[in-house]
Amino acid sequence: MDILILSDTHGHAERITEVLRRTGADTLLFLGDGLRDLAAVDEQTVTVRAVRGNCDWFSGDTVPELRLEIFGGYRVLMMHGHRYGVKGGIGAAVAAAAREQADVLLYGHTHEPFEATLPVGTPLADGTALQKSLLVVSPGSLGAPARGAPSFATLTVRQNGILAGFGKL
Repeated sequence: MDILILSDTHGHAERITEVLRRTGADTLLFLGDGLRDLAAVDEQTVTVRAVRGNCDWFSGDTVPELRLEIFGGYRVLMMHGHRYGVKGGIGAAVAAAAREQADVLLYGHTHEPFEATLPVGTPLADGTALQKSLLVVSPGSLGAPARGAPSFATLTVRQNGILAGFGKL
């Protein structure tokens, strides 16, 4: 299964359709700040799961701020990250993922791509430690990157594991 991960499109809906065309992904995970841009996506051909960001105030409670999805038996926690202070560090977000027993944490808000695999035993912000490894991924921003070109991430889910990748427009 190939999954496209996008965040922070900020009005650049045309970039979503371009990346979908380039990747051929059949699932799109959107991490907030550009929910209106998802109107450009044909949900007949792509499964879309989204969380709202701090700039998606118009969505009210119709789109959650935190979402847990399961792909191929792997638990994927989605968040924008603003409520967990990801611009200052990922500690609180990682602790939230650990509480949800997630295998993967996806977040946006920083507008910078990031990937790390945290091993079992990694100390958490709440004083506990990770009980299983955690893949942490931020796709950067497709609409307003902090530096460089607009970016996105992908997850490839297989029976023997998950692989993250990155792309740029």
